[in-house]
Amino acid sequence: MNNLIDVLKEQASFGFTGKINLLSKENGQFLGVIYQQEGLIVGAQIRELKGKKALLKMIFDDVESNENFKFIVEPEVLPAEVLTMRIAFEEIKLEAQKHFQEYLSAKKLRPAAHLKLVIDPEVIVSKEDITPQEFDVLAVISEWCNVSDIYKYSKLMDFEVTHALVSLRKKRAIKVFQN
Repeated sequence: MNNLIDVLKEQASFGFTGKINLLSKENGQFLGVIYQQEGLIVGAQIRELKGKKALLKMIFDDVESNENFKFIVEPEVLPAEVLTMRIAFEEIKLEAQKHFQEYLSAKKLRPAAHLKLVIDPEVIVSKEDITPQEFDVLAVISEWCNVSDIYKYSKLMDFEVTHALVSLRKKRAIKVFQN
């Protein structure tokens, strides 16, 4: 199998239970894992990301990487703590297709990782409408000010964080500082 989508589709068609390890083709280093139970995707993790966010990141990275990954399929009984979602293959494929263009366009707008962001207190008392995604990003900024940390600790997809940051910047809700 050449790509992650094909591996997931094949394992779903067999009703596979176990894990699919994502390894670097270059050095065999473990990068992430996807768990399937009876063909359904029930968990995923890559670095500190878990769940659907991790799964979509792996799919997007695989599509962009031009075959830099290899996949090791291991049948096994799954522990309860890895069961964080329950998604059919077709459902995740459609969602990935839907979000991939947003992901690509947001990559161009993503701020540099070293920048620091600070919330402008005026936004809290202003009558400016704040979307739920913007609110989530503001909550993360209140705890972590580095752009790299905002992406790391947000529960949103990377492209959603980028869109929220761009929107908040246009609303003058955040200030940007160089390190």
